[in-house]
Amino acid sequence: MGKEEKLKTCLIQSVIEYVRAHHKEDIDKAYTYFWDENQPDEFMGGTALELGFLNFEDWLVFDYKVNPEKETFIDIYARNTGSLNEEEVNLLWKIKSSFLSLYEVCSISRDKKIVLKDLLLDGEVPMRDKALMRGLKLGDIFATRLLDLDGRNVMSCCVYPYSTSEKETVLTDINKLFARYIKNENPDGTMVSFLKDYGDAFNLLWMNYILDPLSRKS
Repeated sequence: MGKEEKLKTCLIQSVIEYVRAHHKEDIDKAYTYFWDENQPDEFMGGTALELGFLNFEDWLVFDYKVNPEKETFIDIYARNTGSLNEEEVNLLWKIKSSFLSLYEVCSISRDKKIVLKDLLLDGEVPMRDKALMRGLKLGDIFATRLLDLDGRNVMSCCVYPYSTSEKETVLTDINKLFARYIKNENPDGTMVSFLKDYGDAFNLLWMNYILDPLSRKS
């Protein structure tokens, strides 16, 4: 783990601790919104439930809009924590604009290089991560947040796994939500601005596919 990645891990944990100490009501409000008023432990268990809580914390820190000014908890933490040094502030600003997107594993080589295809933005992203390599197969589909740290792409702790057969369904559903966003909220919006504003859409789809398996079919 590189220097920036270690610092990011410490900073995000500090943000989470700050939010728990000072914004309990906002956490409750965000939790209800994220799970669409459902209780995740009623329809998920084991690894899926643990992953769900990690995904919620990631979204809460990076994407949840806390107030009418649309500030995130990274914004609020940076403004109200006077102990941050220049390096920490710079890293927070570097990662705060990150967003979730949908990826497909399109290449795995013998030298441990993985290439992910961004299915929503059409780019390809090279990855080198032995821990990641162990769990991925060619054709796997998942949403995650990628961060540029220490000169390489790394995954944040969140991941929304979908089955290969769900690829077209997820793409169709996200594009429908994007079209609604352009029509009703932001006529000048882009896919990037949509993903930053509505990264929770991946959780809503993931949750609905678990609650209603028939919705997985195109």
